Amino acid sequence: MFLSKNKYLPFLILFLIVFISRLPFLSAGYGVEEDSWGIALAAFHTKLTGIYEPSRFPGHPVQELIYSALWGAGPAVFNGLCAFFSALAAVFFALILDHFRFRYAFPAALAFAFVPVFYISSCYTIDFAWSEALVLMSMYCFLKNKYIPTGIFLGLAVGCRVTCGVMLLPYLIMMWNGDLKDMFIRMLKIAVPMAVVAVLAFLPVILQFGTSFFMYYDQFPYPPITKVFYKMIIGVWGIVGVVALAAMVFVAVLQKRKQNRGGSFEVTLDKKIIVAAVVLIILYCISYFRLPQKSGYMIPVIPFVILLLGYYLNALNFKILCYALIASSFVCSINLTDKLRGAEYSGYALTFTVSGQELFFDPLSGPVFSDYSKRKQKIKYTEEAIWRSGEALPKTVIIAGWWYNEIMVTKLEQAPNDHVIFEPYIDAAKMKSYISDGYRIFYMPEQNLYNDLMYNMQETDKLANPF
Repeated sequence: MFLSKNKYLPFLILFLIVFISRLPFLSAGYGVEEDSWGIALAAFHTKLTGIYEPSRFPGHPVQELIYSALWGAGPAVFNGLCAFFSALAAVFFALILDHFRFRYAFPAALAFAFVPVFYISSCYTIDFAWSEALVLMSMYCFLKNKYIPTGIFLGLAVGCRVTCGVMLLPYLIMMWNGDLKDMFIRMLKIAVPMAVVAVLAFLPVILQFGTSFFMYYDQFPYPPITKVFYKMIIGVWGIVGVVALAAMVFVAVLQKRKQNRGGSFEVTLDKKIIVAAVVLIILYCISYFRLPQKSGYMIPVIPFVILLLGYYLNALNFKILCYALIASSFVCSINLTDKLRGAEYSGYALTFTVSGQELFFDPLSGPVFSDYSKRKQKIKYTEEAIWRSGEALPKTVIIAGWWYNEIMVTKLEQAPNDHVIFEPYIDAAKMKSYISDGYRIFYMPEQNLYNDLMYNMQETDKLANPF
């Protein structure tokens, strides 16, 4: 069993290991994604005006409102909160496994915490670690038959990320007993507090935008299928993790055929739990394919994949899988070679091109290190771009695209430069309006392509010049 005579000590150790492992990577701004800088920018505007501003629709108000209250504390605090929630998520995953009488809850929880996409996303300002921790807290309460706290935590999770609401279906599967009245009452105890908390969380958005806020944005065309599957598989598990998963899924299939089930569990896992886990994985895969922009969208499936493999694998094979998942964050990375937004790589790296982008494979540098160096590269270029904009002539417009949020947050700490306007993206009509008012328009690297994609046009190169 995971619990010892001092039942809280192992969980405290697990929390500290996970949290401390994030500390070296909490610097270098708010993260590598434009959305992470968008959260910081929205927090500043909310603090300044007193009116809640979502970083992107449909909004992530629980996290964003807390960050707005903390504005000025700096990226280390913002990122540190994500690290805190990632450690909390690992602890509650361990508690869930212990509830199922899983023999190896500690290595399983560590494996979850060190899967590359979860490790990386818990080192900068984004909502993934927050929502995942709250979902796992909700599930633990559910397993302990504490339905009102289950709903409250799930409502908070929805307030961080609306897709967390799909947990209601796995809960319904797990509570299935044929007594419809009993199931209805129990589901009501979950759904009502969840709805109340979620509505209260989204109330500032509803008051401003009505029901129109409930949308997701897809700015650009569907990505190439190679990128879709890369982000879904390697981008989530890392190269070492993918190899280990493939091998262990094959082994699990063989063991299932031999009816050697039960794996690392002391008692047989209820089939309803297995069905609920499979359903949840399918639901999140469907959601990902609708908008396959980020590997982080697949984070909710990670604990349930580990849970299922723990059921079908024997002790030795499961431990090998856990160690491989932990190692996957530290060796064998693939990333962009781009000098402005790519990552550093060693002399042993191999370069290749996929879907028009040059990538590298570096056996000596793991995804966590690549992401951190990528963040520093982007900060360096952002500061250079702001410095160069100070030398621009009056009445200049710069199309910043995915650099916009990072530039605007960085500029908050610098003297204002009113004769240069940064725009995220602008359509042809607005570009022509700027030109008629005497402005010259420039675009940052690659943003001519994405500005045209945004508005389904081919005008940017005609009306603007490279910055």
